[in-house]
Amino acid sequence: MKRVFKLGILLGMLFSVFTMAHAAAADCKISGTVTDSISGEAIPFVTVGVENSDGKVLTRVASDVDGNFTATAAAGNRYTLVISSVGYATNRVEVSIEPGERTKNLGNLTLTEGTELSEVTVVAQRPLIKSDIDKITYDMEADPEATSNNALDMLRKVPMITVDAEENIRLNGQSNYKVLLNGKSSAIMSGDNLKEVLKSMPASSIKNIEVITNPSSKYEAEGVGGIINIVTVTRRDTNGVVGSVGANADNRGGFGGNIYLSSQIGKFAFSGRYSGSRYTNGHGGHSKTFSETYGSDEFNHSAVYGKSRFEGLGHNLSIEASYEIDTLNLISFSAFGWLGNNKSNSNLDYTSYNRANDISSQYQSLTHSSSDYGSISGTLDYQRSFAKKDRTLTASYQFEYNPNNSDYTTESNGLINWNSYIERSKNKAHGTEQTVQIDYFDPLTEMHQIEAGAKYIMRCNVSDGNRTQSLWDEPTDTWNDVLLPVNDLDYTQHILGLYAGYVLKIKKWSGKVGARLESTWNDGRTTNHNTEGGTQETRFDNDFFNVVPYVTLSWQPREMQTFKLSYTQRLSRPGIWQLNPFKDTSSPMQVSYGNPNLDSEISHTFSLGYTLFTATGMSLATELNGRIQNNGIEQTIFMDENGIANITYDNIGRARECKLNVFFSGNVLPTLNLYTNLSGGYGDYSSTRAGYSNKGWDYNGFLGARWNAWKDGAISANVGYYSGFRMLVGTTAPFAFCGFSVSQSFFNKRLQINLSASDPFSKERKFVMHIKNDDYRIDNYNYNPCQYVRLGITYSFGQMKNSVKKAHRSINNDDLKSGGSGSGSGAAGGMGGMGGSGM
Repeated sequence: MKRVFKLGILLGMLFSVFTMAHAAAADCKISGTVTDSISGEAIPFVTVGVENSDGKVLTRVASDVDGNFTATAAAGNRYTLVISSVGYATNRVEVSIEPGERTKNLGNLTLTEGTELSEVTVVAQRPLIKSDIDKITYDMEADPEATSNNALDMLRKVPMITVDAEENIRLNGQSNYKVLLNGKSSAIMSGDNLKEVLKSMPASSIKNIEVITNPSSKYEAEGVGGIINIVTVTRRDTNGVVGSVGANADNRGGFGGNIYLSSQIGKFAFSGRYSGSRYTNGHGGHSKTFSETYGSDEFNHSAVYGKSRFEGLGHNLSIEASYEIDTLNLISFSAFGWLGNNKSNSNLDYTSYNRANDISSQYQSLTHSSSDYGSISGTLDYQRSFAKKDRTLTASYQFEYNPNNSDYTTESNGLINWNSYIERSKNKAHGTEQTVQIDYFDPLTEMHQIEAGAKYIMRCNVSDGNRTQSLWDEPTDTWNDVLLPVNDLDYTQHILGLYAGYVLKIKKWSGKVGARLESTWNDGRTTNHNTEGGTQETRFDNDFFNVVPYVTLSWQPREMQTFKLSYTQRLSRPGIWQLNPFKDTSSPMQVSYGNPNLDSEISHTFSLGYTLFTATGMSLATELNGRIQNNGIEQTIFMDENGIANITYDNIGRARECKLNVFFSGNVLPTLNLYTNLSGGYGDYSSTRAGYSNKGWDYNGFLGARWNAWKDGAISANVGYYSGFRMLVGTTAPFAFCGFSVSQSFFNKRLQINLSASDPFSKERKFVMHIKNDDYRIDNYNYNPCQYVRLGITYSFGQMKNSVKKAHRSINNDDLKSGGSGSGSGAAGGMGGMGGSGM
């Protein structure tokens, strides 16, 4: 932390020196206001160029929404201001600046309506974010750092999104949210697989990231935190081919590559992208966990020390194609595939003590595990347009297949009061999902719009496992094989949703109201195989019906400035791992199982937002969010008399939250851009039944700078600090991070090279979690490597113009109690992350 603080001081000193040097060179500030010659009203976003006596353009600036501009030029010279705007005749104004003159206010400068210019160039930075009535969009193509980083690295810069020390993602402080890819749901974009998918996805393949904290009724009601929609790049060139290739490598042993191609022949357009990567945590991480069970004499407290190392491969393929039958009929197809493989080795040293502090049991274990998982989906859309502009009727069908297989071996060496054993487990699981959806949108008039739709989803999940154990028998000096309890799962879910919405626009005001009706039928069957070879089948069925309202009001007092107020409800249906009653004993000193009697949790969410953009590229977005919840699905833990932790779920959570998010980006100097992503708030979490209570403040901050130091080259730096995340059962510890990068473009920016370093002053990052109630206390410390150096190269070819046409409305299945890495592996009989795939 001290090193990061010193780094902040150093950056501040460098910034001050650079600012003073720049101020010395820019001797005089020329300012003025551009107005209409007849009405006298200000003309927004006017281009003002400064030419010297030779006619050379020294600088161009854009005025703000009120016509005000400021340009700089050296004193003691004569200049010509070239003032232009679309629809007006160009005005040339002669300006003379005396030696030593520091400011020159030209007052009102007028433009007269005339022939519209054939081309007007406004030299202003492209805004990083924009705000709509129901979402905030981060423009990844406007961020130069996207050329070399992966998607997970870039999420730290997106408003209302945070990434903690273990790379867990939170939206508006919540781990329960939905991630969509091009507006479509994918099981691979949830659970523990999410961060691995994002690591393998080049940020250059992303067009923008949409943050929807209060989704309207057209979105499914699932996800307390809201929705993150990742929109990928889809470009084409008329009757030609465009594309790019890229590669990267880091000092940990990770590497990756990607290729993109796009083309159009007549009415048929196509684009495709492939990326592959290898990721690893280098020499590995380590952990330590201390626990105390107040009511147990024999197993009163324990200490666990562990080490782990992992590596994985990821393959990502996306395809989009469209055929325009005629101007009113469009057929589009998209496919997405991600296949991953992960291998890990871990070892544990466990020791438990009685109340007298004598050792009651002790063992060492070594685990080798591997997993193969992925998602393959295809969507077919038909869009019917009408003579009325923007009126559309869309019909969509989507099929998705999600394999998820795991294999692990654990060797446990008993030292004191512990039986040595070797346990082997294999599990094959897969899920399928079929969706049919119809959407209708009609802008009745300029003031009135309506939308309506229906969706049906059927999800099927199957899991088949096998577990055996070899016990060491000291008298015979042999290993004896025994069967272990195993669980097979067959689970089907049906969801029917209907929605309708209405938009009213009156001058600077707009409002949107809507409602969504959702009905869910679950049919689950779990088969338990005991150690004697017998089987027992258990059914768990439950149904849900919810009516979800939505209302939002926005006011735009002037161009590029918006206030927004909204309310909606968000749902979280229980996932498979939370419902399945099978007791999973695969982890020593721990048993976990689901609760088939869970209800959907309901959250009431409120939002007040303000956004401001200027023609000079400055962006400001603030949002105040509140959340009320009374039946949250929470993990409960209790210790039995043998010191074994029992983990299950119940609707016991109560939450009250109020959080403020602030995002800023803009040029403080012509060549220096600053950006920041700040959030903080107060949370009160409690459960009377479980005896938990946790409340207090938390805050997070990310600050970055990019200096265009030379032609086609730039230097970037960033620092961040998280105070820790507060939850019902505990609070994580604070941590800080920093990073630097240098980039250079060649051949008219077709070739880009980027060298970046993350946390050069810290080899590892500590992640701490404290859990405490009246029965027990758990203190967990994880140390993960965070320091790396990465080199990235990207080359683009062809001319990029238009996009592959897609239906305006398409499938986006955004339901399920999950969210990034917030969902655990759970108790689905070895299904692991497959629990997230099923809902």
